[in-house]
Amino acid sequence: MKAPVPTSVHPQKILNGEVHNWYRIILGYSDHLVSQLLDRFKIQPGDWVLDPFCGSGTTLVECLKRGINAVGVDANPSSCFAARVKADWTLNGRRLRENAARLRPLYLNEIRTKNHLQDPTYLYLDSTGFLDRGWMSAKPLRKAIALKRSIQALSATSRYKNALTLALISEVVVEASNVKFGPELYCGPAKDNHEVFAGFLQRVETMASDLSTVAELPGSSVEIIEGDSRAVGTIKSVAQHAPYAAVISSPPYPGEHDYTRNSRLELAFLEKVSDITSLRTIKKAMIRSHSKGIYVTDSDGDSVATNARVMSLVNEISQRADHKTHGFARYYPIVAKEYFGGVKKHLASIKPLLKTSGVCAYVVGDQSSYLGVHIPTAEIIRDLAYEVGFTDVTIDHFRDRWSTKTSKKMEEHILVLRPEKQPHAPHP
Repeated sequence: MKAPVPTSVHPQKILNGEVHNWYRIILGYSDHLVSQLLDRFKIQPGDWVLDPFCGSGTTLVECLKRGINAVGVDANPSSCFAARVKADWTLNGRRLRENAARLRPLYLNEIRTKNHLQDPTYLYLDSTGFLDRGWMSAKPLRKAIALKRSIQALSATSRYKNALTLALISEVVVEASNVKFGPELYCGPAKDNHEVFAGFLQRVETMASDLSTVAELPGSSVEIIEGDSRAVGTIKSVAQHAPYAAVISSPPYPGEHDYTRNSRLELAFLEKVSDITSLRTIKKAMIRSHSKGIYVTDSDGDSVATNARVMSLVNEISQRADHKTHGFARYYPIVAKEYFGGVKKHLASIKPLLKTSGVCAYVVGDQSSYLGVHIPTAEIIRDLAYEVGFTDVTIDHFRDRWSTKTSKKMEEHILVLRPEKQPHAPHP
């Protein structure tokens, strides 16, 4: 059963972007979509909402604006960091500006040194080849690291230093680096120089202004947890707020999106990655969705080994992969099986956390990244939802998008799951 979702607002366009614009990820959805879903499911102030793949916190911020309590979970430390800062509305805008102004002498002193050459961020980006591949040019990188070190040395509480760090990271990714997103990350023309500190101050000013705006709102309780959403029900701080009125989220799509690569600059500036081991630790806590995140110990696929539709898909990809010689093609059928196995584990873990009248809304997209084999993501996840005990599942068409990689139109859907049959809320 398919019903249309309003498309008057382009899903990637952020309007009314207070707080949302502090930091965004290219693969995220818009605040307006979250707002429509909260209205559609009649989520009220005081209810609890869970986003088990919270990214940079769009669902959480929109809940905060309405006085709705929320919990966010994500395996990516940079996403959790951004979401925590964006959810901290007890920050004072005036004090944030003052702390930013106090950075100037520290920054000017730091920029005169060559300390950046021994900084963990520089060492990681250099040793892994990202600098040789042109992710950042020398002068902007030196300035950005000098500002990072100045924030670390600032005499201020961790909350304010975190907010300043988020402003820096956003300036690095959007303006100071050479990276572009389309949606995959690539390097554009090199920026030989960039006024990092000036751009940073503009972002701090936006944050301070937004804090003044949202200070008038009632607020609510928001918690962000770094964790593996395949076992979200076992996370104590998630379970303690159950039962949830709603889950609103967008899990990874089954394509070649390496979410840690798209956030590698953020992870480097936060000093969350230092080598292959630290990076692998992050990847292992994620649902498998790309061929560079598969490990010999993976076993999520065992849970879908008897699902005829999943295995038919895996076999079709395998047959096409047999004729390919490039290294990663042989992992494509494994990724597909592990992906849907991970999703099934997630659904089984989240169902007991819902109210009887609760609802899950997942934004998911069809894919054809694996040798052109069409993956009807929503339809397969719908079947898995029935397998783990959901009794009411619908698929709403969200939008069509053009895949530049495969030159095909792909559908995105909102998959709506309910543990028990309920009267369906009308679309707004």
